[in-house]
Amino acid sequence: MNISQSKVAIVGQSENLEWFDTVPGEQMAIRVHSKDVNGAFTIIEVNVPPFVGPPLHYHQDREEIFEILEGRFRFHVEGEEFEVGPGTSVVVPRNTVHGWVNLGPGRARLLFTFVPGGIDEFFPQIGQTPPEGWAELACQHDTWIVGTPLSAQ
Repeated sequence: MNISQSKVAIVGQSENLEWFDTVPGEQMAIRVHSKDVNGAFTIIEVNVPPFVGPPLHYHQDREEIFEILEGRFRFHVEGEEFEVGPGTSVVVPRNTVHGWVNLGPGRARLLFTFVPGGIDEFFPQIGQTPPEGWAELACQHDTWIVGTPLSAQ
């Protein structure tokens, strides 16, 4: 990614994002890499195909904040399920089981913010790892898979 850095601000422009594949049909781009903010946070944009989402999981060492940019999602957070649309923020504390699914019918977009950062390398590796290796890869990046993906129905 082409980021300009001054003593005051980090500027990443959307036309300069480097998109990579994760699960089939899903693409992500790192908007702010944790290395650029001394590990304080990571921000990732994701373009999600209809009816797709991650398996239920949690992070031991970081909070995750979701910003819904486009589309509708069903979230599962610690046993509670709810639907959200654009303009909604969902804050998931560390050690909290969560997951989400794009309710379709079209593509949808999210921003993930991880606090602290340091999880940046996990997401590009998903698309380079066969599905049977995802649980092991996830454990190496503070992501503990504990269930299956949510259904959009």
